[in-house]
Amino acid sequence: MVRVAPWVGLAALISLGWTASTSAAHAASFDCAKAGTPTEKAICKDPAVSKLDEEVAAAFKAAQAFWPAGNWKTYILTEQRNWLRDRNGICKADAACLKDDYERRLIYLKSPDLKWTGRYVAGQCPKDGIFLDATPRYPKVGVDVDIYICPNSSGNMLLQGWGKVDAAGRLSWQDEAGCLYTLTFTQDTVTLSGSETGVCKPPMLDARIFRRDPAKSPFLQD
Repeated sequence: MVRVAPWVGLAALISLGWTASTSAAHAASFDCAKAGTPTEKAICKDPAVSKLDEEVAAAFKAAQAFWPAGNWKTYILTEQRNWLRDRNGICKADAACLKDDYERRLIYLKSPDLKWTGRYVAGQCPKDGIFLDATPRYPKVGVDVDIYICPNSSGNMLLQGWGKVDAAGRLSWQDEAGCLYTLTFTQDTVTLSGSETGVCKPPMLDARIFRRDPAKSPFLQD
């Protein structure tokens, strides 16, 4: 599956959040009087982009509270920093690019499936083991799931599927061969269960519990 990251790059890199300022001509999630980069200046100059900047900042703050403990806050902060970096590098001072990027990011951060997003590892990557990437099917509802052999996703896919996560944190799908798989999500883990025949499930997937890696994004290619 070709996975497109839901970003192409807010203001300066964040620490644990953003501060709002009303001193600038167009309110943004940062102080426009201190805007130093071409991207920051473009955000402050365009009222529509500036408003989107505030909306994304609010959505990010809400997303941080999806899980009260565990690795979620570290993960979503790392992922947000990646978005900031990529947006700055690709859009630079292009207002149209920034507007499109913010709109996509807003959809992503407001996805009801965002809290399941992440890279989950079973074993000892990169030496051995396998990893599971879970990403929202935004703007559609549901989660895409890809399972790979470590160390990376290049030609190492074991299993692929998608579905909706129910109220109990379960996602089930059936592949073309009729094999049924179920993932059970909790705060920082994913447990895989499914058809017990070797035809349906590679042996290395038996009784696997995957744990969220807070330092890795499913949108990275490593």
